[in-house]
Amino acid sequence: MTLVLIPRILAIVGPTAVGKTAVSLEVARRLDAEIISCDSMQVYRHMPVLSQAPALEQRAQVPHHLIDCVEPTENFSAGQYRTLARTAIQDVLNRGKRALIVGGTGLYLKALSAGMCEAPPCDHEVRKRLWLECESRGAAVLYERLLGIDRAAAAKIHPNDAKRIIRAIEVFVVSGRSLSNWWTDSQESTQPLPIAVIGLARERQELCARIAERQLDMIFEQDVIAEARAVLSLSLSLTARQVHGLPDIEQHLQRKISLKEMIAVWQARVRQYAKRQMTWFRHIEGIRWVHSAAEETSETTAARALELAEKMQAEPVHTATWSN
Repeated sequence: MTLVLIPRILAIVGPTAVGKTAVSLEVARRLDAEIISCDSMQVYRHMPVLSQAPALEQRAQVPHHLIDCVEPTENFSAGQYRTLARTAIQDVLNRGKRALIVGGTGLYLKALSAGMCEAPPCDHEVRKRLWLECESRGAAVLYERLLGIDRAAAAKIHPNDAKRIIRAIEVFVVSGRSLSNWWTDSQESTQPLPIAVIGLARERQELCARIAERQLDMIFEQDVIAEARAVLSLSLSLTARQVHGLPDIEQHLQRKISLKEMIAVWQARVRQYAKRQMTWFRHIEGIRWVHSAAEETSETTAARALELAEKMQAEPVHTATWSN
């Protein structure tokens, strides 16, 4: 293997439970690289099991960045991630090492590579008001309003995608400028960061089995319920509350659902999330895929990923589904 041919900035992405951590550790060791996490929940402290952050012993093997660095009482955005991650990557490169970006948050990868729309940050009061209206009148009403405010943004947003509809209206209410106008300004000012992206994939049935196995291990071996109870005692931010499993565990702790019901609902949510992740990553231009068989070791998968990396040219990450 000719390491000089491998891009200085490499990303390993894929759906939850596909095996990114084990493969990335092996790749990082072989490349003498440092890992920059690309996970919206692993940035938070006090929830290593819920976020499935790399264990301390794994982080001792290879330097990791952007893990366990934000209090769960604080909101954290893709824009903040972009700033911190770019700083970390530059520091790694300045020390003569490679940067290995690892995670499953496609929005963060997009923000890191191609930039973020510099629209105003979330206005919680405006957003809360819009969500209440959405719940009472429906997303279709808000979508019609968006068509009158910003037809260009509306064309890129599904009429049922309440989250993005609300964000587009919120930006206009707060700034007096359409979201599409902010997009244009950001595209003109962004310096792209070239990243070679490798995606890890498994057969759907196998991935679902791995999701179920990991969740049961979290519950019965890693005591995730105790961790969730402790986290729920804090004044959690809106973004920290989005960690998978927390709402379902909270329902169980409140005795609204049984343990069996909690497991079933939680597993279903994670399976749906994995499907959305794959949809996002398939739209990345230039991504190269490594499909792992059930019996394949992480060392073998890592070797195949590095063989691909030798043939890749780093490019800015572009996807077909992007908005602030």
